[in-house]
Amino acid sequence: MNETRIDDLQCNNLKIKQFKDGYCFTSDAVLLANMTRCAYGDTVVDLGCGNGVIAILLSAKIPCKKIIGIELQKEVADLAKENVEFNNLQDKIQIINDDICNAPALLGKESVETVVCNPPYFSRSSGETRESPQIALSRHESTCSLNQIIENASKILKYGGEFYIIHKTQRMAEVIADCAQNLLIPKNLTLIYPKFSKTADTFVMRCKKCGKHGMEVSKLVVYDELGNMTDEAKILYNKNNL
Repeated sequence: MNETRIDDLQCNNLKIKQFKDGYCFTSDAVLLANMTRCAYGDTVVDLGCGNGVIAILLSAKIPCKKIIGIELQKEVADLAKENVEFNNLQDKIQIINDDICNAPALLGKESVETVVCNPPYFSRSSGETRESPQIALSRHESTCSLNQIIENASKILKYGGEFYIIHKTQRMAEVIADCAQNLLIPKNLTLIYPKFSKTADTFVMRCKKCGKHGMEVSKLVVYDELGNMTDEAKILYNKNNL
């Protein structure tokens, strides 16, 4: 069994166990959690929840009633369950070890208000490989394509429900097209710039199921040219009080 380490999530004393030699969450997961919104009492589903980092952060950041994480890899799902118990969040977070494509059967169609996803960024045809099968499955669409993720997100969302996704700008057109095809209408798009002098490399998009067309575009610059985190980024990454 992989050895784990404990990392401080710097939010409400929450901590998370991660595999030392496996896939670890990145700042993208933290950013997505910080940009997700919902109404009081909603149910939120995290598709491909990994070690549970987004679900755990959401438990402290939004007024949802329940968070359900679905993760295919058993070892990773077991770690997510361990992290839920480690933070005493059993009453709020449920982890399911199953395929994302089974979400409608597991949860019911049009049954939840919000879905979030930090999906694998690389397509099956990207050609990039990793030594660890766990890392490869987390980074590549080897078991579930981008379109399948979006399709199943739409199936479990109620009318007017919201879908939040973070992805690489190289695949933005594909993400927007797949969302629109599955009745998830893009409403907000935030372009993420690593520095003022760099081009945007990542984006976060909020979609509304069967929403009206019309999208607002904004940007977030993470670091200035001296390598200091910008004030706006500090707010989203919980750095103001450090």
